[in-house]
Amino acid sequence: MAIGDRSDGVLLRKLPGFRKIFPFIMRTRTESTIYYPQRVKIGHALAWLDRANAGREKKITLFHIVLAAGVRTLALRPDANRFVVGRRIYQRRSIDLSFVVKRELSEQASETNVKISFDPRSTIADVVERVAPAVQATKRSSSSSDEKMSDFVTKLPRTATRLIFWAARTLDYFGWLPGSFIKGDALYTSVYLANLGSIGLDSVFHHMFEWGNAPFFVVVGKRKKEPVVNDHGELEAQDVIDMKFSLDERITDGVYYATTIALLTDLVENPEKLEVPPDDLPDPFGLV
Repeated sequence: MAIGDRSDGVLLRKLPGFRKIFPFIMRTRTESTIYYPQRVKIGHALAWLDRANAGREKKITLFHIVLAAGVRTLALRPDANRFVVGRRIYQRRSIDLSFVVKRELSEQASETNVKISFDPRSTIADVVERVAPAVQATKRSSSSSDEKMSDFVTKLPRTATRLIFWAARTLDYFGWLPGSFIKGDALYTSVYLANLGSIGLDSVFHHMFEWGNAPFFVVVGKRKKEPVVNDHGELEAQDVIDMKFSLDERITDGVYYATTIALLTDLVENPEKLEVPPDDLPDPFGLV
């Protein structure tokens, strides 16, 4: 590993100065956040799901489509798979998606984080095969690594807890945080997703965490009928979901972000494109 690189990222040394200076001008993710709403027409995706799930034991859900579209988008648009730590911009070494899993569908049930790494050439079938067992294992477990760590540090005196977090942030700033710690923390991820539609809620804009290095927060809302202008210029009721994006502006520019979200939207609306691996993938480390 070259000097300046991290266990989870490679330092982008050839970025233009205009991009490198952004983390000094905007020092936190909070002040660097762009909020972007996107309505997604899902009528075609729902019809595809009916066909794809016929006779299938492990059912594909709309959220699986969103996850698979996210993996494919990050594979084809690698600039969106960057992050900022210690005033430096890094290319992430892997495609990682994190999301919340509720152990039961009730107000009393606990919830925890799941973080999964994906092969850039994953199809939607590959994503389902990776996600299903991870979710089931999490639901069966009494606690996750995040929960165990939280339980431990919050039992300590407040001064000790503050000292632990200060030490972790300092090690992270200089790129010295152990890879095992980063691997187990769901906020060190390419994208953090919240599927509010699964509990009947619509999407909201999610805040950005200063902990970790996630530059993308995506909230998926509930399925609903809304008036939409069709291809013939006529107003009709269609099945849609609203997705809300919170983005770290420092890692790439607005035009790249807009094109990236347009690609993600197209893949969710047309999931048959996710049935086969991508033909060619760009080199994510071209600016190292």
